[in-house]
Amino acid sequence: MGEAGFARCTLEEIRRQYGESTPRRQFLFRRLQTVTRLLSETGSLRHLYLFGSFTTAKPTPGDLDCLAVMAAGFTTANLPAHLLDVFQHDLCRLYYHADVFWVTEVVGREHIEAMLAVFSHDRHGTLQPIVEVTV
Repeated sequence: MGEAGFARCTLEEIRRQYGESTPRRQFLFRRLQTVTRLLSETGSLRHLYLFGSFTTAKPTPGDLDCLAVMAAGFTTANLPAHLLDVFQHDLCRLYYHADVFWVTEVVGREHIEAMLAVFSHDRHGTLQPIVEVTV
């Protein structure tokens, strides 16, 4: 499993490293595939970061935690319903077992890195890996 730090991985690499060892991980990996597809379908996904218990050795992670960086000018205002669900916190948790935090790249690299610094620690302050999903 991952160590504290940062890595870039394809979905296939994520599946092999994090998404096979238990039925729960297999289930969550399938949800990650769906979330990644939906975010990509917007045409505005620039970066997708995965963190939280899924990127650790925990056998039964509770959910997926992601940060999506969308293109400048992206808005959810005219998205079709099937894409909008991933941007609505309660629906995303219900349908995909994922917390998707999102910003546009307008916030700047410095703020994105500050967010990633926060997400690189669990609730107890322990370092945890962050994986950038290459799509």
